[in-house]
Parts: sequence; C-alpha cells; structure tokens
Amino acid sequence: MKTKAELTNSLHTLRLLVREVGGNYLASLQSDVARIEQVLKTAEHVNDKQLTAMLKAITRLDIKPQKGRRRDLKELDRLISKLSDMADNW
Repeated sequence: MKTKAELTNSLHTLRLLVREVGGNYLASLQSDVARIEQVLKTAEHVNDKQLTAMLKAITRLDIKPQKGRRRDLKELDRLISKLSDMADNW
C-alpha cells in the first residue's frame, strides 16, 4: 500500500524535474535567440523584406510573462523557430 510520505516524495521529485526541464528548455530558447542575433550581425546580405517580417512578428507577440502560461511558452517557441528558419536563409 502506498503511503502519503511516498506520494509527497514523488511530488517533490516531480517538482525538481519540472524546474530542471523548464530551465533547460528556457536556456535552449535563449541560445536560439543569441544564434539568430549572431547570424544577423555577421550576415553580409540581409533581405529587407525578411527583416521587416521578423520585426513585425516580434512586435505582434502578445504574451503576459507575469502569468507564466504554457501558451506563452508555446508562442515564444513558435516565434523563435520561425525567426531561426528565416535567419538560416541568409
């Protein structure tokens, strides 16, 4: 029979896993943005239409960081992926 203490321990472990996975996920997103910045700095020929599209995509971003919603993380992930794909074409 499972005990309350076992469940409490398992929930504590789960909390630690969420923290670790979340931290690694955020670090990966930050790394992707830094790579895009580096590509932009070193690109010799940048398409003005792409720059405009990237800026519009960033300014249209509608998130509420203080709420810590999964939806906002998904939106950030989609945007960064889109920007990364565009930067790969430079």
